[in-house]
Amino acid sequence: MKIKGNSKKFVLKYLAIFFVCLVLSRAQINDLSPFLLAFFFAGIYVGCEEKLLSIFTLCSALAVDPSLDTLLINVTAVAVGLVVFYIFKFIKRPIPLYLVFLSYLLGLATYIYYHYSQFLSLLYYIALGLICLYVFIIVLHVLLLRKNCFKLTLNESVCFLFAIAILAIGLAPIYIYEFSIYRFVLICVIFLFVSTGNATMTFAITLSFSLGVGLGSLNLLPLAEFALLTLVANLFSMPSKFKIVFVVVLSDVFLQLYFFNDGMNLFFNVLPILLAGLIFLCIPNKILNSFSDFVYVKKSELSSRNLINTTRKNIRKRMSELSNVFLDMKQIHLNMVKKDLTKEELIAMLTREIMNTCCKDCLDKNRCTRSLGTDNKSSLELLIEIAVTKGKVTLLDIPSGLSNRCGKINNLISLINRLSSEYKQYKNMLADVNNVKILLADQMGAVSRLLLDIGDEIDTNVSFDIARENKIISRLLSLNIECKEVLLYTEKDENISAVLIMKNQEIYNPLIEKVMTEVLKIQMEITSIVPIEEGDFFSVTLRRKNKYDCVFGLAGCNKSGNLESGDCHSIIRLGGDRFLLALCDGMGSGKGAHKMSATTLGLIEDFYKVGFENDVVLESVNKLLAINNQENYSTLDVCIIDLNNEIADFIKVGSPFGLVKRDGNIEIIEGGALPIGALDSVSPATKKTTISTKDIVIMMTDGITDAFSSQENVIEYVSKLASNNPQTLAESILNEALRISDNTAKDDMTVLVARMYLKSN
Repeated sequence: MKIKGNSKKFVLKYLAIFFVCLVLSRAQINDLSPFLLAFFFAGIYVGCEEKLLSIFTLCSALAVDPSLDTLLINVTAVAVGLVVFYIFKFIKRPIPLYLVFLSYLLGLATYIYYHYSQFLSLLYYIALGLICLYVFIIVLHVLLLRKNCFKLTLNESVCFLFAIAILAIGLAPIYIYEFSIYRFVLICVIFLFVSTGNATMTFAITLSFSLGVGLGSLNLLPLAEFALLTLVANLFSMPSKFKIVFVVVLSDVFLQLYFFNDGMNLFFNVLPILLAGLIFLCIPNKILNSFSDFVYVKKSELSSRNLINTTRKNIRKRMSELSNVFLDMKQIHLNMVKKDLTKEELIAMLTREIMNTCCKDCLDKNRCTRSLGTDNKSSLELLIEIAVTKGKVTLLDIPSGLSNRCGKINNLISLINRLSSEYKQYKNMLADVNNVKILLADQMGAVSRLLLDIGDEIDTNVSFDIARENKIISRLLSLNIECKEVLLYTEKDENISAVLIMKNQEIYNPLIEKVMTEVLKIQMEITSIVPIEEGDFFSVTLRRKNKYDCVFGLAGCNKSGNLESGDCHSIIRLGGDRFLLALCDGMGSGKGAHKMSATTLGLIEDFYKVGFENDVVLESVNKLLAINNQENYSTLDVCIIDLNNEIADFIKVGSPFGLVKRDGNIEIIEGGALPIGALDSVSPATKKTTISTKDIVIMMTDGITDAFSSQENVIEYVSKLASNNPQTLAESILNEALRISDNTAKDDMTVLVARMYLKSN
């Protein structure tokens, strides 16, 4: 025999089992005592140490009745149990439950032989033994295998109460001199469970224990006595332990003297209660609190759940205030945008600058100012207008009157050209600065709206479902899946969500989703598993299983001779029910085009992941690229598929047309607008359409559409394709485009295909 694990725990465990065997050997109902052998077979089934259990069973039986008949009856049962145990141990398989019951009946062969003449009594014995065998299997399974004895299902609770009653039957006749063991044990139990604050559990255990004593002695007075003591203990429960003990002892003295007229035995009747109370007073409150947590007193937790809703409202308020901050910052940045000079203001300013600079040291300054001031000014304004319009002035642009009377014509031309060039640079710089300010303002406005949207999402109270939480815990425990806590909540979208706190070894059990689906009557699936700080526990989040999902196909090739493609693609899940599909084609081909399209697509992904609206995303990305001033443009083809609503949103910026194939019919999604980054503002072509599981979305870059030479050719070819597999369709379209192009890709080619499908249950 090998002792595994902690030897101290092992010894305590089997001392407790030996004590139970001794108690069960003394338990009788109408001279029937099938309890010990039922406990033996239950212990064999749940994996107790078979040698020790066999010795405990035989010793306990002989301690009560040291006769040959008792020895033969118990040896027969133990032998049958050991044979069955070792057979299944040899073949390395667990003993089937039905075979445990058959083995128990076979083990009673000697008992049946001795009592076959007392048929009715024998029938009662066998029936009671089978019931007890089932009860002990459930109880030992919970205590020794699940190790969480107070997270019980209804069936397990009934079995525990039944087992307590049987143990009480065995404890009732045990006395040390006049000291009642069962009274001492029961009062200890009452004090312990009263400390948990759960009156229902305390009454259930007390009544079961008292009922067992009453059945064993055919006297129900203990049931009334201990029911009253339990009531008194709960009425004067914590925080004062001394008050509980004092009231219970005083109440029992009153009951003994007034109702039971037992003044002669008062001391020995009250002594067990006094001793139990003294032990209870000596137990530290920390241990009592730990016991209260251990017995899993399931509370409504209304205060903590109300705190969740209060916190959500506070967060909503803070988000609204933060949104106003970003809105104010947006207005500040817009106010900082500098307006450009009008043409008249620019000409007037440059005219003053030239006259102050060029004419300042001229000897003919006074003469020109007195006699020709207006003509000179008009001539300068004309030259400045030419310089601003054309970029520079030459001698050919100088009016004849001005060239005849001005001796600094070359200096004048040089100054006009320099100032107009500097202004052009300043104008470009001002435009960039203004674009940055406008971009920041737009982003702050978008963040403000986003914060308000998030605040609106969490502003609604979360409703909880405590009844079904308890049902889930019970159902999981019945399948031997330990769940510490369940939280069910429903938010604004009316979709129910669940959070389960479980140990590491339980989180990947496939029965979890099945149980949640059965209890909640909707398909549930695990969406996240996150470790938490408390021990070896994980938070398992489940949400309603999406009815639909998407499957994708992608095919592409680089322009012949290029190592990198200027096309980039993206397929990302924006949430549990939305997908983003995107194709981006950078201007040109090769490394530069790839970098540009990758940059554009990266920005698009980041903005959409955060939750910005389409107009904000496109305008922001467009401005960021326009500031670059390198004239690197990208076409953009975006499709957002909403699985729950069965809708596809198409956004096209400079990209070619797309297609939606429906039962042989083709819907054209027209392209349009200039590429992103080409202008300061963007005007995308958009379209919203419904989709179903039979619809196929096809997106292509211009390398594909140009190869087919016309829209009609593309539609004709796609219509002939019979496959519904997105990958097959993508490869077929690409291969046909290459075939038409004599297997020479004249541009980067990419095809992206998507199909929504119904998920199986």
